[in-house]
This record gives sequence, C-alpha cells and structure tokens, in this order.
Amino acid sequence: MSLTKKFIYLAALGLLPLAAITDKGAGVAVFFVYNILILAAYLIDFFCTPRAKDIEITRTDYDKLYFKAENTIYFSVKNNSSYPLEVTLRDEIPDFHFRVISEKEMFGIVPAFCERLFSYKVLPTKRGSFLFPRVYINYKGILGLCVKYAKRPLEIEYKVYPNLKDLSKYRLLLVKSMALENGRRIINVRGDGQEFESLREYADGDDFRKINWAVSARNSKFVINQYDVERNQPVFMFIDTGRPMSYMLKGYKKLDYAINAALILSDIVNRRGDNSGLVVFGTRVDSYTSAGKGAAHRNNLMETLYHIGDTLASSDYGTAFRTFLTRQKRRSIVFIFTDFETEIELSDLASQVRILARNHVPVVVLMKNDSVIKMSNNAAKDTPAMYSRSVANEYLSERAKLIRTLNLIGVMCVESDSENFALDTVNSYLKIKASRG
Repeated sequence: MSLTKKFIYLAALGLLPLAAITDKGAGVAVFFVYNILILAAYLIDFFCTPRAKDIEITRTDYDKLYFKAENTIYFSVKNNSSYPLEVTLRDEIPDFHFRVISEKEMFGIVPAFCERLFSYKVLPTKRGSFLFPRVYINYKGILGLCVKYAKRPLEIEYKVYPNLKDLSKYRLLLVKSMALENGRRIINVRGDGQEFESLREYADGDDFRKINWAVSARNSKFVINQYDVERNQPVFMFIDTGRPMSYMLKGYKKLDYAINAALILSDIVNRRGDNSGLVVFGTRVDSYTSAGKGAAHRNNLMETLYHIGDTLASSDYGTAFRTFLTRQKRRSIVFIFTDFETEIELSDLASQVRILARNHVPVVVLMKNDSVIKMSNNAAKDTPAMYSRSVANEYLSERAKLIRTLNLIGVMCVESDSENFALDTVNSYLKIKASRG
C-alpha cells in the first residue's frame, strides 16, 4: 500500500490555514482538523476499496513465441467488484533474453463487473524455453488516495520457436513462381525421375540419353522423353551446432540462419512431394528425425529445433555421417548446414563427406561473412585499414580455395549471403531434382 499524488497534494493544502489565518491557535486547530479528515478519507479509501481477490487475472494466449519477431502477450483482467478500478499490470520476464518493445507496464480502467484485455509487446533474442513466473498488479483506491499492490503466480513456460513468418512468403513464391526483390526466382523444373510425363522436340543442351529413338524415327526429328520429378525422395537437413556456427551476422548467429533455412527447405520439400528428415549434431548426434511429411512431422521438427544451441567445440562429422549411413539406406539428398575456418576443419569435412557421397547426394551449405567482404572492399586510407583489407582478402582467398577442394571431390557447395541464404538453399534443391531426379 502507498500514497497517491492526489493524497499528497490534498495534504499539502492543509498548510494553507497556517499561512492564511492570522490567529496562530486557530490556524493550528484548522490544520489538525483538516489533516484528521484527510487521514480519515485515506482510511475509508483503503478499507472500502475492493481487495485483490476481487480482481481475476488470466493469460489468454498460447505458450508459443517466435524468435526475433514482435510477439504480443495478452492478459484478461476481470473486476468482480462494484467499483471501477484503475489497474496497472507488469509481467515478470527473463530480461536477458527478451526485449520489451512497448510500455512494460500495462495500464487501464476496468469498469465494475467487467473484463478488459491488457497486452504488451516483446521481442525474444534467444530460442528455447523460458519461465514467466508471476504478474504484479497495483490499483488505485476508489477515492484515488491509496494504491494497493498484489502479485499473482501466473506461471507459464513460453517456448521461443524459429520465426515461421518467412514460410508463407516462400510458399507463395513456390506456388506463383514470383520474382524476389533482387530479381531471383524460385525455379520450376522437371526432373529425371522414373515416371514418364510427356514428349517434346529436342533442343540444344538436352541430354542425349533422353531421346526416344522410336518416336524420333517416325517423325524424322529428335524427340525426347520428359519425366516427372521423383516423389517421396528423402531429403535430410544436417545442422551443425559446432563453434563456427556460433558466429554472429547482422544480429543473428549462423546457427539461427541455418535453422530457419532448414525449416523453409523442409516445407518446400514436403510441398513438392518429397520427405524431409533432420539430423542435429555437434560432438555427437543430438537428434535424428526420420524422413516424413505432414503436420505432425512439421511439428516434430519444430519441437526439435526450437531449443538447440551452439557449442564451442569442433563438430564430429564422422560420427554424424556414420549414424546416418547406418539408418538411412535409400539414396537421399543431404544438405549439410555447417562452416569452417581452418584447413584442418575442411580436411575433416572433405574426408567424411566423400564417404557420404558414395550412396547419397551431399550439399554443403555455407554462409558468407558479410563483414569480412565489406572489409576487403574498403578503400585503404591508412596503414591499419590497409592491414585489415589485406587480412580480409587473404581470408577470402583461402576460403575460396577450400570450397574448390569440396567441388573437386564432386560435392556441391552452396555459399550465400545472409539475405539470400534460404532462397539459394531451396534453389539448389530444385536444381538437383531437375538434374538428378
């Protein structure tokens, strides 16, 4: 319980008789009588104001929030008393991982025997599970002279999931084949699957193996077979949680970009008729999700990915790939979201992915370091700037050499900037389906 500004101002007015009345005795008497009346009004306000149990507070939303997105958290406040109440709410949140982007305290007047919705906006800065233990409430007395306080144990565990808002955009692009702002498109392709679709005249660049010789002989021109893309093919996403994936780019970790791209790719894979699977690994295999599709499978992927975090250790590709080869016999497309900084790390990846490539189609997905690229392009105006640019160019040259090493052993490597990371990953999948089936 505390005093309001209204009470303090009214109490201050009691000093006026001391200054205005020339008879000091009369002035003191008026001062005491006035303050006794103010005190009595305060006590009446305190005892007549409804108790905290007359106010019902409930959380009205689900326990899901989305990473690096604006989320609104709602409360329903019901006033079971016969007086309107000025109510202020404040939720207890984990401050280190959430940024409030509206007023933290929620204020509103709840009429007698009525219910009102309160809300505030929050932006999670980390995926995972977080406990919101209680809510604090204060409300003014019916005369506006006192403030009463209470707290409610409205415990809830919010799960912060990867941001799914991008999914609808990519679905729309896939359906309508719309161009992105930078002019890129998600391509629409036919593949080399086993199911015959149609015939068409041969064009320069077509595969001679697709020529239908019988039909060509009858038409005196080359005609080729077209096939539907193979359906229900397993497409696995390997997500590396090792040290290189912990680096920050534009406010996100590389791991966060990989998780979002993997979810988008999984959705596109399922919508094109294939099955998506998931392997999360670091020094060991942390999670293995068999290839599948459907709402239950999508939810399973979300539950697996919302809480995974990066480590400071180098990942064990060998264990991850051997586990996969043991469990997955059917030929699959395998996207490996990873990164490397040294030749030793690349050598380990290259030696292990070569084994994977014997029976599957591996694709190594890397992210460009925008800050290093910018540093390499900066004009050197002084010695420190020249040194920084030289180091950046040396790093990029070494990285390009390492990527060529992967290409030389027949492994497709996709390197993209943060803005086009998911898009380039999806397009690489569609190109593989077009060329390999």
